[in-house]
Amino acid sequence: MKHHIPLRPGRRASARRRRLAVGAVAALAALAPTACSNDAPAPAANLTGEPSGTLTYWFAPFTPDAQGVADWKRFNVDPFVALHPDVDLQTVQKGLNVLDRQLQVALAAGTGPDLIIAPGVTNQIAYAQAGFLHDLTPFAAENAWSDHLLPWAQEIATADGKLVTLPQSYETLVLFYNKTLFAEHGWVPPTNRQELERLAAQMTAAGVTPFAAGNSDYPAGTEWLVSALLNSVAGAEKVHDALSGTVPWTDPAFAQTIDLLKEYFDAGWFGGGVRQYFATTDPVKYAQFASGEAGMYISGTWEFVTLPEFFDQSGAEFDWAPVPPLADGVPTTFPLSVGGALSVNANTKNPLAAQTYLDWILKDSETMWAQVAATGANPMPVTIDDADIPSEVDPRFARVYTSLSEASEAGLVGYTTWTSWGAQSNQFIVDNTDKVLSDVMTTETFLQGLDAAFQEDLRRGNVPAVFSTGKPAAR
Repeated sequence: MKHHIPLRPGRRASARRRRLAVGAVAALAALAPTACSNDAPAPAANLTGEPSGTLTYWFAPFTPDAQGVADWKRFNVDPFVALHPDVDLQTVQKGLNVLDRQLQVALAAGTGPDLIIAPGVTNQIAYAQAGFLHDLTPFAAENAWSDHLLPWAQEIATADGKLVTLPQSYETLVLFYNKTLFAEHGWVPPTNRQELERLAAQMTAAGVTPFAAGNSDYPAGTEWLVSALLNSVAGAEKVHDALSGTVPWTDPAFAQTIDLLKEYFDAGWFGGGVRQYFATTDPVKYAQFASGEAGMYISGTWEFVTLPEFFDQSGAEFDWAPVPPLADGVPTTFPLSVGGALSVNANTKNPLAAQTYLDWILKDSETMWAQVAATGANPMPVTIDDADIPSEVDPRFARVYTSLSEASEAGLVGYTTWTSWGAQSNQFIVDNTDKVLSDVMTTETFLQGLDAAFQEDLRRGNVPAVFSTGKPAAR
């Protein structure tokens, strides 16, 4: 059976990567209106023949030590060079903290590498609006990318009707739970709001914090919870309409979402309450979850890289379930996000080699899954046969992608703030959600500010294409 499977970088440093992206995305918001550096037409692309010549690629491995660099080159350079020996693929390692900024400066000057990596689609859309990216549409059509790339991934990779980037990492948000703790108490993962709140009350009575949580190491992590609840309370269809500009972010469904998140924090269900949440580091959060001090944890599938280490130490097991719907008529939904995207510089002098590299990345499923098994990377948003998944891949992790495959085909997918919102509105969420949780800002003021920031994103053309989702939720 063929499955449509999406991607993400999937390393322990992925949260750190997204932290860096937040500041970069805000800076990129100003690029689109200027669009002045690359008004000259891009070089005409030869779409056929054997690629040759020099191809440059700046990269920043998530693990910048010698082993991390070697692993990155083993899966992202060596196989391509073996297939295309006439291409001189020159990779230049950059610091994770400075790569995005260095790319911005180089692109604005009309230079930079041939291959442009960014931590998310939002960055690439801003680059495209500024005229910095090569139009991949003709090459993609010639090489049947639509037969391989997930429909939603192709939709979100477009700007002004042109395919401008190739998603490089895919993820979703799920409900992790301490399987050992659940077995001891006879608990089961909740499937709706009533079950979740009953379970949270039982956990509290047993001296267990319902949700492990803490953003001391990564303050922007609160947006993961915002994304999860937007899809579970307001529903993906309502979010779709707001992202499309037909429903304001001041809609009552979004007020219910933010109010419920605050209600759960006020009850102490997330990390023991706001004060503890702001002070809890990642290692402490993971240790609390693995030891059974906390029973559940809402986060992204990137956690499959980190959680086994802590659970191995505690001797317990974890598993996952979908984040349950928390409002009547809202279906179980998998929020989708892209943690990385690869594009071609509009000023490249070797468009054939650059686009051939993207074509190889898209279609070489054997190398992709070998990287997943060896490093914890996530697969790309492509059609995958179950038989392609190596036995070395954690079966819980593999089940995420088979479940996502089915959800994608059924349209039961949703949205994440760092992938589907514009630069300014995403930054507004990052900067202000904690203020609502701390009673510094009201829900009404928060949503008014979010709506204003989103309208500015719409005006600038910085909102990624909104991929389709399932049937409208009954409200």
